[in-house]
Amino acid sequence: MKAPPSELYQLCRELLLECEQFESCESLRSLCVIDSLSFIRLQLKDAKSPRNLFDFNFKVLFCSEHRLYGWIFPIFLKQLRDRQHPDDMLWTQLDDLCTKVEAWKNQPQACQQQVPQSEHKLFKSLLRIDFDEQEEAVMEVLDSPSYNKTAAFLVHGEEKFGQETLVTRLSQLSKLRNGRRIKIKVGGMEDISNLWNEVGKHLLDKNQTNWLPETKIIDQIFELLQTQHLIFIFSDAHRTYISFLPELIQEFWQPLVQKNNQRETYLAMFLVDNKGYICKSGLSLAWQVNHPDLPRIPLSLPPASRFPVRKLNEWVGMAVAAEVVPENLCVETLLAESQGGVPDLVYQRICYYCGFSWEGGLAKWLIQ
Repeated sequence: MKAPPSELYQLCRELLLECEQFESCESLRSLCVIDSLSFIRLQLKDAKSPRNLFDFNFKVLFCSEHRLYGWIFPIFLKQLRDRQHPDDMLWTQLDDLCTKVEAWKNQPQACQQQVPQSEHKLFKSLLRIDFDEQEEAVMEVLDSPSYNKTAAFLVHGEEKFGQETLVTRLSQLSKLRNGRRIKIKVGGMEDISNLWNEVGKHLLDKNQTNWLPETKIIDQIFELLQTQHLIFIFSDAHRTYISFLPELIQEFWQPLVQKNNQRETYLAMFLVDNKGYICKSGLSLAWQVNHPDLPRIPLSLPPASRFPVRKLNEWVGMAVAAEVVPENLCVETLLAESQGGVPDLVYQRICYYCGFSWEGGLAKWLIQ
C-alpha cells in the first residue's frame, strides 16, 4: 500500500493526534495486540511528542500489509475507534475516517504512490529491462524445498551496472512481496557487532539498542518471521574491511540459517557489490543453485552487465506500445550515450528523453 493523497493524510493526522493512544509509544503498541496487528509492534518507534510519534510511525501503520489479513490500516483504525466511548464525537469521526479510507482504497489506481502517473509507469517499466538470468536463479532457489525458504545472494557487477535497481526488482518478486525489508549500508564496517547493532535499531526502539545481546536480536528476528517475510539488503558490501564479510556469513547469517524453522515465511539476504570485488575476494560463495552449502553461503548471481541490443529493442518496443516512452526513442542513441549499454547510464538517458531526472527523482525513489 502506497502513500495517501494529501487531504486524506491531513485528516488522518488531525484525528489520530486527538487520540490519547498517540501520547506514547507504549499506548500506541497497546492497540497492536490482536493477531492482524501484532507484527508491526516491533516496528513502531518511540518519540518525545505525539506529533513526532505520528510522523515516525504513520508510514508503517498506513502502508503495512499482513500476509493473511492484507492491508492493516483499516483494521488499526477500527481498533483505535473501539477504544473511544461510543457517545464521543471522536468515535464517530474515526468511524467516518474508516469509511473514507476504504472508499479511497477501492478507487481505481488508489494504491499508487503520489507521484505522476507517467513517472510511476516509467519506474515500473525500467525494472523490467533485462536481468532475467538473475531473476531466474533467485526464483529457482526460492522455489526449492531443499532450502527451507531461506536464501542468500550476491548481487554484483562493475560500477554503474544497475545493482541497486536489480536488488529492488529481486526483493519485489512475488515470493517476497510485502516482506519487511531491512536495508543497511555496511561500507566501512569492520566488526560484526556493528551490524548486529544496526539490525537491532531496525527491529527495536533506537534508545533500546545500545549493544543488545545478539540472542535478543535473533529472538526479535524470529518473532517477526512468524508473520512476515524478512529481507536483509546489505549495500556497499564492496567497501567493508577484508575480514568483515566472512564474519557476516559465519557469525550473522549462518546462526539465522541454523535456527530458522519457519515454513510459511521467507528469510532472504542480498549482499550488494557495486564494484565487482567480492567474487574475487576469496569469500565462500556458491556458484550453482544446487551447491551443497546453500543456503549457508550466498549464491553468486550472474554479474550485472551491459544491456544487450536485443533486450533494449524488446523493452523499447514494449514501452512505446504502452505509451511509457516517446515513439522516437532510439536504441542506437541510447547505446551511444550510455557507453554501450551501461545500465545506470541507460536509465539516465531514458529518463532524460521522457522529461524526468534519474538522479533527482526516480533513483531516489527506487533505492530508498
